[in-house]
Amino acid sequence: MAITLGTFTKSADGSFTGTLKTLNATAGLVIAPVDKMSENAPDHRVYAGNGNRYEVGAGWSQIAKTSGETYLNLKIGAPEFGPNWVRARLVKLEQSGEDGTTHIALWEPRER
Repeated sequence: MAITLGTFTKSADGSFTGTLKTLNATAGLVIAPVDKMSENAPDHRVYAGNGNRYEVGAGWSQIAKTSGETYLNLKIGAPEFGPNWVRARLVKLEQSGEDGTTHIALWEPRER
């Protein structure tokens, strides 16, 4: 079962703006496209902060095997998360929300 961690709106420049929420943290994020420096480099960088943007993660474009839809595979880190990264998928909603939301960040727990 996937859990929604945040809602985001896609801008004309290809960036996403929204809020990530967990039980212990709430953060406004911007997910901005970047020029890839190598084949394995991220397609997007994740930033937090009002006015001052602090990099907290990255995102790689992926294609879903079953639907063929493109999504972003996000990796986000912060001291609040300890030594672990939060890994989530940014997926497009079938219909935009009433508030203009176009995408949601989904987290799925993994067995270790």
